[in-house]
Amino acid sequence: MSKESYPLYPPLPHLRSWVDIDGRALRFNIRVARTRIPKKTKIIAVVKSEAYGHGLIPISKELVQSGIEILGINNIDEAIELRNAGIRTPLLILCPILAPDAPFIVAHDIGVVISSYHEALWLNEAAERQGKRAIVHLKIDTGMGRLGFMPFQFIQEMEKIKKLSSLSIAAICTHFSQADTDIEFTEKQWLEMLKFRSYFKGFPIHVANSAALWRKSVYACDYVRIGLALYGIAPMTFLRRFLKPVMSWKCRVVLIKDLPRGHPISYGASYKLKKPSRIAVLSVGYGDGYFRTLSNKAYVLIKGKRCPIRGAITMNLMMVDVTELPSCKVGDEAVLIGTQGKESITADELAKLSGTISYEIITNIHANLRRNYRHFLSRSNECSLYE
Repeated sequence: MSKESYPLYPPLPHLRSWVDIDGRALRFNIRVARTRIPKKTKIIAVVKSEAYGHGLIPISKELVQSGIEILGINNIDEAIELRNAGIRTPLLILCPILAPDAPFIVAHDIGVVISSYHEALWLNEAAERQGKRAIVHLKIDTGMGRLGFMPFQFIQEMEKIKKLSSLSIAAICTHFSQADTDIEFTEKQWLEMLKFRSYFKGFPIHVANSAALWRKSVYACDYVRIGLALYGIAPMTFLRRFLKPVMSWKCRVVLIKDLPRGHPISYGASYKLKKPSRIAVLSVGYGDGYFRTLSNKAYVLIKGKRCPIRGAITMNLMMVDVTELPSCKVGDEAVLIGTQGKESITADELAKLSGTISYEIITNIHANLRRNYRHFLSRSNECSLYE
């Protein structure tokens, strides 16, 4: 048979699992965030870890086109990817750097949140060699216990950094550890930050993450760092009505089987049918990023109905009960995260069932799964299942 009879690449409508990304929802969430901050306040949009699984480059381009002032990233690799994509918007590396990173960071005018004097030295030395000035934001650890100068060190370290001739302090910041759950501790961190205000008077400051924006308006300082809320996932339950999820995750029914009462399902026979049942096999599993811990707990949507997962989720397949859906057929669309008809499944729902957080659910969706970008301002970002 000729090669033409068996094309190397199957037509895109036959994708087995994919992710839809809605540009309209992203822009809506940006507008909602803008209503929470003063006009002078700039947004640092956090796009690290592939924009929380939504796609670093397309999301960053859309954010820039929507007026976002700064992109917050994880490391030098993301900075290189963004610069190579032609994005010239200011970038801010939020995590510690290593010495070899410094020359590239300085050459491309990338800001860095620093927590140590040696980071400042590396950047200063690179800037001296290039005849430029490095840009840094100094972080104070007010209770997170992760990054930042300890309060008792901060004044001394800041004075040392100020003396570095090729380095500019662009802002002072901290990170709230419990803004979504503990208002009192968040306020304690804020007051700890204010203790040092006289020492960094005149410098811009930023403290607020997505959750803090809805706690107290005073937390919206010169910059705010928004991540989760941009993607339409609420850091607190009451915010769900204000935001629109940007991501939907879908797959296909690839097989349907009629099985008798008592028949075991999947590895370990963790589920045995309580009655004769119609079981649909779906083309997704933990190898694609769907948590195995959701076995026998979660649901998917098929034809607008909730269908329970039966048995252990496997690497690339899972089984669901479609006994109540006699019209279900091979090729039907199943929604893992998103809305179908009047029903919805959220990343928060899956996170609770898995004993984790929504961040982990969305960032674990495999990068190899196709992202389909819909309703984006930049037409070059958009792609279609049918192209």
